[in-house]
Amino acid sequence: MNAAQVEPQPTVNVDVAIVGGGPAGLMAAELLSSRGHAVHLFDAMPSVGRKFLLAGRGGLNLTHAEETAQFLTRYGPHQQQLSPVIQAWGAQELREWAQSLGIDTFVGTSGRVFPVEMKAAPLLRSWLHRLRHPARGVPVEFHMRHRLQRIQSSSVVGHPQVQLTFQVQNLSSPNSQTKEVHAKSVVLALGGGSWARLGSDGAWVPLLQTMGVPVQPLQPSNCGFHVRGRTGSGWTPFFEQRYAGHPLKSVTLSWRTLQGQVLKRQGEFVATAYGLEGSLVYTASADLRAQIQQSGVAELQLDMLPDRSLA
Repeated sequence: MNAAQVEPQPTVNVDVAIVGGGPAGLMAAELLSSRGHAVHLFDAMPSVGRKFLLAGRGGLNLTHAEETAQFLTRYGPHQQQLSPVIQAWGAQELREWAQSLGIDTFVGTSGRVFPVEMKAAPLLRSWLHRLRHPARGVPVEFHMRHRLQRIQSSSVVGHPQVQLTFQVQNLSSPNSQTKEVHAKSVVLALGGGSWARLGSDGAWVPLLQTMGVPVQPLQPSNCGFHVRGRTGSGWTPFFEQRYAGHPLKSVTLSWRTLQGQVLKRQGEFVATAYGLEGSLVYTASADLRAQIQQSGVAELQLDMLPDRSLA
């Protein structure tokens, strides 16, 4: 048998199967297990929370401390849909949840909320310990190196179930294996396509499309942008040499939505050799993306000294 061959494994029956080990999958696992469900979490990577840990390199911005009404505007056209969720479990509840894991948080000058340690690893370690050793509920079982290959309906003794087929990477053998999992309920927490090396590769999109499930195309979000500048050649040499790689704080960003509404936000962004990125830019990213898709370019204005006038 060569390395390309696949060995079958016995079929596994579970109560709840969660596919995806990012924050969404872990939070779903915590909620369901605390209510007495036997949860099995599957992920293609060797460990969970890999992109979450990467986010910790920037301090791990957990949420924002602004008023709920203002916070909801950050969700654009989806704010009405998400309003009941945010109203029920918002920024304060998230901070209390982190505190229950032993993680203290603070509000920065920009209103963003961070762990005091400015790291993701302590939070993730405490979170996983709770999932494996809960004070109440059922411990979560983790299945790493399980890549989802197929989803189909099945039936066990007349009860409808979902059959999941995983390709399992076996470290003790050069051969991959297949595992069939029958689940009463399935939660798909598969992420986007922003960081394939850390597991967010978007490979699930064609998998669901072949099942006839409508899937919106993946689009860049919370991303950086290339700058053309006034002349179309990007930053001036002076600006690039002096500021590339540096955070610029207390800057006001102005831009237009497709509907013509002018929006302004003040905060911090990072100048790069190619353009700009950072939390202030991410606030406008959906509108800028829509403009680029419509006309090929988007226009924004940066006021580097918003507290000073020309007079």
